[in-house]
Amino acid sequence: MFRHVAGSVYFRVSNSMDSNIGFIDGEDSKILIDAGTGIYHGNLEKDLQSIGSSAEEITDIIFTHSHIDHIGGVLPFLELQSSRLYLHRSEGELINSGNMMLTLGNTFGVDLPPFKIHHLLEEGDTITFGDVNLEVYNTPGHSIGSICLHIEDLRLIFTGDTMFPGGSFGRVDFPTGSPKDLVTSLKRISEMDFETALPGHMNAIYSNAKKHAISSYKTAQSWFKT
Repeated sequence: MFRHVAGSVYFRVSNSMDSNIGFIDGEDSKILIDAGTGIYHGNLEKDLQSIGSSAEEITDIIFTHSHIDHIGGVLPFLELQSSRLYLHRSEGELINSGNMMLTLGNTFGVDLPPFKIHHLLEEGDTITFGDVNLEVYNTPGHSIGSICLHIEDLRLIFTGDTMFPGGSFGRVDFPTGSPKDLVTSLKRISEMDFETALPGHMNAIYSNAKKHAISSYKTAQSWFKT
């Protein structure tokens, strides 16, 4: 189920291999942050309906990175309508060229067909929907194109698979993963101003999330000896 977080932001914690999913009601736009694998699309549809929306109304989908558990769920939405898709340029250009390697579809036995990323995101971009401004931070380490999305006025950040609760973080052994880059990214996150963190997996952190970010940074720094 989606839980209301703040403002027009809702968050759905997954109990499967799917990623967590964010939802933003942006007045004329309905936005998802990540889309899961697509295996449980019917459940996602029911959960969207429970907050007064539907899969047909989703106009924009922003991916925190292109791994299959975050991006595979785009396919049912593309069958319904032409949602606008957003991904960091370093991974989006590969997908637009027909190279699906970084999705890890083949690794997990999923035949993910090519599709088009409409908006290739860069560090420092701001994506605006109504009164919601999502600031884009490129936070490589889990993958080269991993991003975090910061909503400054709500003191809220979507961390994707860069930072998880309890001092944990995303793995670095997939293609383009980098322990050094992850430590740098976690340090950067730990220095930002936020109260709430909405990660790609595990539970949301609804208070004192910066403490978790600092713990993740220190743990990664110790593990990877950087």
